[in-house]
Amino acid sequence: MKNIIISLDSANKRRQHIENEFGKHHLSYEFFDALRPEQAAQYAKSLNLEDTSDLTPTELACMMSHVAVWEKIIAEQLDYVAIFEDDVFLGEDATELLTQTNWIQPDWNIIKIEAFSKKAYLSSKTYEVIPNKRKLAILEGKNLGAAGYILSLQGAKLFLDFILKQPAKPVDKMIFDEFIATQIEPVYQMLPALCEQEKILKKKQDNNSEVTLPSALSSERKLRRKQEKKKGFSKLQLEASRLIRNTKKHLLAKKIVFK
Repeated sequence: MKNIIISLDSANKRRQHIENEFGKHHLSYEFFDALRPEQAAQYAKSLNLEDTSDLTPTELACMMSHVAVWEKIIAEQLDYVAIFEDDVFLGEDATELLTQTNWIQPDWNIIKIEAFSKKAYLSSKTYEVIPNKRKLAILEGKNLGAAGYILSLQGAKLFLDFILKQPAKPVDKMIFDEFIATQIEPVYQMLPALCEQEKILKKKQDNNSEVTLPSALSSERKLRRKQEKKKGFSKLQLEASRLIRNTKKHLLAKKIVFK
């Protein structure tokens, strides 16, 4: 298994975190220099990407950095690659699962190994990965976040083909929401999840915990969500819609934990 970490070449603190975290698990990896907004805009144009006007410059840079890794997988004909963002923490079985691929069945092309949403809609059927420890289920609804996932060569081709034909949105919404909705290919969720971003991990542990690896993307996303609310439903409609979604998820969705 090849492990690729998307990271700005100037993100020294985040890169040191990865060195420490992956070193703890005796894992080899390589950094992929994340694209900056001006590079991302040029790259998107070269790929004739659909309208990107709804994305902030940082969101576009994030999306195109992932796209560039998929293109690398295809160009180098890599069988399986685990793709991470540079603020992840790894779980107990990372060494076993991220150094070999013999646990991956031939038709498992997209495996999300990250915990992001507290709950998600999952298939009742599961697939054992490590007996009595880890399994996979098919995601039947969104589970955002793109900080940790495994792609086969075929999975990279499917993601690239999909994303180049859609109006551009944040990369995690496109691949772990809209792609899932198309049912083009099953997207599997690892249970328990094998990795989690620092901001999610600390939020679960203690709301007052300081995030030591902050992201510029978070502030831009908050601003965009505020703008979307102004354009869309009234505050009352938004609250009613949120309440219905949360109630349904509470009753029908299954918990995803990080371990």
